[in-house]
Amino acid sequence: MTNTRNRAPSAPSVDLTSTTIVLATCVFFLLGLAALTGSSTVAFFGAGSLGAAMTMSSKMLGLNGL
Repeated sequence: MTNTRNRAPSAPSVDLTSTTIVLATCVFFLLGLAALTGSSTVAFFGAGSLGAAMTMSSKMLGLNGL
């Protein structure tokens, strides 16, 4: 029997609710920026930045399992 202290850590679980909220927010932001600026490059960059910021801030605050 293996000792539990010697086991490799398991992969972190993904919370589908938080992931869905982040994706929906990014898509909404993408469409809004595309409509306001008329530039798909700016819209994709803005939505990607928003998604990265939301993910990073939730991990920094420890809100992985909302």
